[in-house]
Amino acid sequence: MQPANQPVNRSSTSDADRRAIESDADRRAIEDGVEHSEQNARSSYGAVPGEEFPASVYVSVFVAFAWILAASLIAFARDADANLAIGMAVVLMVVFFALPVLVWLTARSHARSSPATAGNFLTSRVETATGTLTGANAWLQIAVIPTALALAATLIGAASLLVH
Repeated sequence: MQPANQPVNRSSTSDADRRAIESDADRRAIEDGVEHSEQNARSSYGAVPGEEFPASVYVSVFVAFAWILAASLIAFARDADANLAIGMAVVLMVVFFALPVLVWLTARSHARSSPATAGNFLTSRVETATGTLTGANAWLQIAVIPTALALAATLIGAASLLVH
């Protein structure tokens, strides 16, 4: 192992040595109160979950799923069996959406920053795991599946009503 003050020739070190050197550097940086740049870039400590998008993005997803349930209720709620299945779907939807909303509200109440607004979100840049997108493209990618499912539920329900 090389002393901390000498430069490291990464081409001549093995993977195990490189990991040991990097972990030592990270440990020293944390002890000195400075985080490694990669850790700093990936750290979301203190951030509110979901803060990267304005609330309107999340509302559009909630509306699409409510549309699915409403279309199902209108088209298929004809007997007790269907009502039970749709009722269970409504309960599951409430649970699946209530938990993230409660987490967000709790984190928001402890946050120091103000919530994001829609403002210029559509033209702003959004970093994703696969690259940078505009806010409009990110919103489209988030909303396309729930909206397509809602449209499909509507069309299937309309076809079912026409047949019966």
